[in-house]
Amino acid sequence: MYADDLMLLSSSVTGLQKLLDVSGMTAKELCLQFNERKSHCILFGPRYQCKVAPMYLHNKPVQWVNSVKYLGVTLMSSKKVALDLNQVKWKFFGCVNLIMNHSCGIFDMVKLHLVESYCYPLLSYTLECFDITSTLTQQLSACWNSVYRKIFHYKPWTSVRELIYVVLLG
Repeated sequence: MYADDLMLLSSSVTGLQKLLDVSGMTAKELCLQFNERKSHCILFGPRYQCKVAPMYLHNKPVQWVNSVKYLGVTLMSSKKVALDLNQVKWKFFGCVNLIMNHSCGIFDMVKLHLVESYCYPLLSYTLECFDITSTLTQQLSACWNSVYRKIFHYKPWTSVRELIYVVLLG
């Protein structure tokens, strides 16, 4: 049995190694295994670019990386925890395009309902699970606004604020 989606956080490299040692011993007692190919270390903070000592789990090295995917979102090593939303946006627009390509002749409100049901959760999940900056929130809002433009045939430069308001009230 594997221990999946486990995240250990430490304010120091020494503390992280202690956490890895305790986790390794506990996993052994519980007959759990860690997948070394999926185990990584990543740095956040002012010294994120420093070279650090190797970490070990069950006497096997754990690789230091610049980015790691956690719960479907890519975390980037930087001064503060940074997210790369490109994959989230890719999945979102892929889902939107799939619905739009298979809904010719369907009422616009039905298309919107389908997109809200099947695509919007891909964006909102990121908002709910991570404390993201206003810049990233604006990026996700722009993705959502583009859906309204596509469904209701608005020009890319046209504001959809009133349209969204009307649809929400309607």
